Amino acid sequence: MKTLFLDKTTREVHLTAILPASAIDAAEVVLRLFAQAQAAGATVVSAEIFAPKSFVPSFDFLKNTPVPVNWICPLDETSRPHLAGVHIVAIAGATPQFFRSESGVKAAVYEDSQNVYLRSFGIVSPEHNDDGYLHTLDNLHVLETTLALGGFTFGDVVRTWFYNDDILAWYQQFNKGRTEFYRAREVFDKLLPASTGIGAPNPSESKIISGVFAVKNKFGKSNGDKDFIFELPSPLQGGATEYGSSFSRAVELDTSTGRRIMISGTASIAPNGNTLYFGDIKKQVALTTDVIGAILKSRGMDFKDTINSVVYCRHPEFFAEFESWNAAHNIPFCPSYSIVCRDDLMFEIELEAAINK
Repeated sequence: MKTLFLDKTTREVHLTAILPASAIDAAEVVLRLFAQAQAAGATVVSAEIFAPKSFVPSFDFLKNTPVPVNWICPLDETSRPHLAGVHIVAIAGATPQFFRSESGVKAAVYEDSQNVYLRSFGIVSPEHNDDGYLHTLDNLHVLETTLALGGFTFGDVVRTWFYNDDILAWYQQFNKGRTEFYRAREVFDKLLPASTGIGAPNPSESKIISGVFAVKNKFGKSNGDKDFIFELPSPLQGGATEYGSSFSRAVELDTSTGRRIMISGTASIAPNGNTLYFGDIKKQVALTTDVIGAILKSRGMDFKDTINSVVYCRHPEFFAEFESWNAAHNIPFCPSYSIVCRDDLMFEIELEAAINK
């Protein structure tokens, strides 16, 4: 369990666990985490589950909760080693409000003395067209409608997650749709959100399942202000916009009681945008973690400050290389058997770190 103080009395609690290969046992692990959050005086406000579609019936209890959930499936349910995990966020010291759209998308809103926060997962479009560009726009419109449930706009978005069913086949279409949508809403003039873009199926069989984290200040500060929420450069990589992908490498949120860094999905990419170390998982893991470590160091943090992370492996056997690295760092993480946005990328990590002042 990792705890981040949003102010002197409000806490955000993060719980992460590896899920076993049995659906019933996996459901028991998640139920225990919910109970652990409750015992800590916290209410669960979101859950990210990385597990096979065949596990869904054992998780029926999630249908009866207002909690927004992203369920991300592995590329092959029979593959070994079994890669599955869960990341739960809960809030203590405040009473969250839960919303549900007409299409069934759930969102949670909570606040502290300075800011209001929104989390939503499981965002899918009711339109099942096969055009990746149009479907991207459809999903973003649903995401925008979901934000409006809590009184937020796209200008309040700090971080996004997009899991595309066949990302290699239509990543360019996805990027085109997202860029046009952001440009129409002047996102590039405010704060370009951190993001993850991964290829993975979902139980609804939608082309995209997405999630969003948004923040707005009660005293008029705007996202992009250097003393509130602002984009961070990556010391070892260039900006993603330089090669046509609309997200920031990392975003920092500062409050009176702490600082939080949300690092986008990061892989073995050179400063010029080219893939490095094709076919060498050891070197790709090393560079990826070096890149993340450099971002953390630039802001006075280290891997010990990690509050959650997700590890994406192109093949399950690649996970062993990450485990070897993590033996010396012991960061909390969820593993996932997924496709990174390029066929020559074998590994990716997203990570969130925080320190309390």
